[in-house]
Amino acid sequence: MTSPSPTPASFEFVRQLADQAFSRSAGAPLVGGNAVTPLFDCTDNFPAWEAAIAAARDSIHVEMYIFAADAFGTRLRDLLAERARAGVRVRLLYDWLGCWKEHLCGFFRPIAAAGGQTRAFNPPSLGGAASLLGRDHRKLIVVDGRVAFVGGLCVSSRWEGDERRGGAPWRDTGVKLEGPIVRDAVLAFADSWAACGAPLPADELPPPPAPVGEVAARLIATTPDTANMMRLDLLIASFARRTLWLSDAYFMANGLYLTALKHAAQDGVDVRLLVPRSSDIGWIATVSRTLYRPLLLAGVRVYEWDGPMMHGKTAVADGRWARIGSTNLNWSSWIANREVDVAIEDSALAGQLAERFLKDLENSTEIVLAGHKTRPVAVRPRPRAKPTLLSPSHTPRERAGAAAVRQAARLGDAFGAVVRGTRTVDLSEAAAFLTIGLFFVALALLMAFFPYLVAAPLALLSLLSGGAITLKAVNLFRARRRRKLAEAATLAAAAVPPDDAPPAQ
Repeated sequence: MTSPSPTPASFEFVRQLADQAFSRSAGAPLVGGNAVTPLFDCTDNFPAWEAAIAAARDSIHVEMYIFAADAFGTRLRDLLAERARAGVRVRLLYDWLGCWKEHLCGFFRPIAAAGGQTRAFNPPSLGGAASLLGRDHRKLIVVDGRVAFVGGLCVSSRWEGDERRGGAPWRDTGVKLEGPIVRDAVLAFADSWAACGAPLPADELPPPPAPVGEVAARLIATTPDTANMMRLDLLIASFARRTLWLSDAYFMANGLYLTALKHAAQDGVDVRLLVPRSSDIGWIATVSRTLYRPLLLAGVRVYEWDGPMMHGKTAVADGRWARIGSTNLNWSSWIANREVDVAIEDSALAGQLAERFLKDLENSTEIVLAGHKTRPVAVRPRPRAKPTLLSPSHTPRERAGAAAVRQAARLGDAFGAVVRGTRTVDLSEAAAFLTIGLFFVALALLMAFFPYLVAAPLALLSLLSGGAITLKAVNLFRARRRRKLAEAATLAAAAVPPDDAPPAQ
């Protein structure tokens, strides 16, 4: 007996439930009426940033993890200073750890000298020693409250590559936002700005811009301990019906997310993960390779970027939903940092990002299981899918077209494997495990022969943590004493009769 087809009313109810789940997981509402433009690599992003900043007339808000003292960083700093001299309200919030050299050498002083404002997020302090791991990892630029830029790129010439050494530009993705969602970007900046000092004046928070397009999106500005993006990533891994294609620069996902990816692949979803082969943080790439085998066994396809660095953080599900931003698939981004991402629910934009993902695979090497099939067989085939938020119903012609596109992608992958070749996971695991093993052996030898190398950092960490906790306790005692004195003064004032009060009888 077959189940009845869903009615329009039941389908709408499911859509409402799904939208509620997305909103609660992300902690951000779905905002319509926007124009969203994908920007690929520094060739698209950097000129767009400079053009928008040069045209600013009212305000420029920049929240950036790395703002480097190199050619591009100096150029953008000078442009911000020029706009500040022209009367534009310029505010720059940079992360202290990401910009510690620039902070110490006074790289940002020209902006302040021109009338702009700069703040460093979470600089070292005795009272904040326990929170040094929490960083402002956002990459956000808002101009005049009408246009915003979000993505994975920082202000650094590193993304342009090194022509002298033949280094190609880094692979990365960002977006340009226009429309009502820009107000959410302003509010996200205002929250971070207030975390480092006096808040923005209330009259500088503009109303939502007028609609300029038809794209619905969410701006997800996460803060430490909220885990909004992790919940949304898990939800998408559960909702995906056909495809889930991921790009990540520093992949060290927790067991919960790895299990979600494995379950999706075993359920027939085409799950693909693109990560860098050579990374600017080499040990993260080493750890990432130790996570390949369980994913491959479940049917997830893993690719390593052949260029110098793949820094993008993107996801595309079912050609209907996409995410672009600063959040990596690891604990640091999900739990400890301030991050900002844009989740887009639009088939046209998701299609663009899916096409770019397939193009990126042409410059990548697939990791396969040695002695196994390139693509393990799914544990259980997926039954005929019912319409969902991410996979609405299609006409026979649309289904045939989608099938043709998927078949073409598979043929392209097969042809690419013949041309480029593949690399077995055993080879990747050998180097990764050897590196990790030698590291711990070396660490053990250092601990055995030079125990002070371990004792000294532990003593320093204990001193900083103990000092910070003690200082906090002292401040709480002082606050409690001030409150008691204030309460006593209030009671005393209430007990004294006014001068013109009649005498007591």
